[in-house]
Amino acid sequence: MSDLETITAKLDDIDAIIATAQTDLQSGKVKGLAHIDGAVARICEEAVKLPPDDAKKVQPMLANLIGNLDTLALSLQSFQNEMKEKLK
Repeated sequence: MSDLETITAKLDDIDAIIATAQTDLQSGKVKGLAHIDGAVARICEEAVKLPPDDAKKVQPMLANLIGNLDTLALSLQSFQNEMKEKLK
């Protein structure tokens, strides 16, 4: 498997974890996602080492990942706010 294929597979795995976390959150479940930070950092480190043509192919996938992480962060914040309100 090439470096590009490896990074693409890792990005797909993280996207699946994020999608599952988003779905779980909508049904009131919160899973630990502490490992995501390290995984994303490693992928970014690997991506900057790619040849320029391969790096260009990864850029849209990384942008999508950032968007998904931002959406999840907003959902987590909203969930946290709802839980705080319920505890009042």
